[in-house]
Amino acid sequence: MVSCQSTLANDGRNNGKTGSLSEDISSERRCGLMNQRSDEHSKGQRGTRVENMSDPSDQLPPPRPENTELSSTAPGVDPGADDQAVIEVEGVYIISVAARILDMHPQTLRKYERLGLINPGRTIGMLRLYSIQDIKKVRLIRYLSDELGLNLAGVEFALAAFDNMSAIKQRINGRLEGIPAAQQVVQEEMDLLFESLNLPNDR
Repeated sequence: MVSCQSTLANDGRNNGKTGSLSEDISSERRCGLMNQRSDEHSKGQRGTRVENMSDPSDQLPPPRPENTELSSTAPGVDPGADDQAVIEVEGVYIISVAARILDMHPQTLRKYERLGLINPGRTIGMLRLYSIQDIKKVRLIRYLSDELGLNLAGVEFALAAFDNMSAIKQRINGRLEGIPAAQQVVQEEMDLLFESLNLPNDR
């Protein structure tokens, strides 16, 4: 197809430099008609292509997957098995639950962690998990700071002493396994030691 620019250029050469304004307008009109016909032809081709496309409504929808119910139990599994799963993770708490158990603000638990006093576990998604031992340790920290008035250095020293004595008691009890009388004596002596240091008994 000959472009409008070529048509106008040919008309200009045929008319010469002295061509009138009316001749130029006539050439522009012819060019406009050519453009209009070209656009109509293109639209017709696009319309044909659209009509030839398959209608999505004619296609069959994909089959619906089975077992789409919002259930926490897998198919064929006894729902009572969930109780066992709860028992297995019992004693591990997220920060909001741990804060309710300890009757303190979650921000206080984060503060203890920043100070290095506690080190809760983490999930893959970095969610804090507090064990029973973490709960006991936080209670001890609160006792040392609130009841005894210890500063950070004092709390750290007391925690280290508490952990060391607890480990010593466990090792002694392990060696005295099968001798209940000896274990009882060790327990009583350790209780007196904890009491002398104003520390709660590690039962």
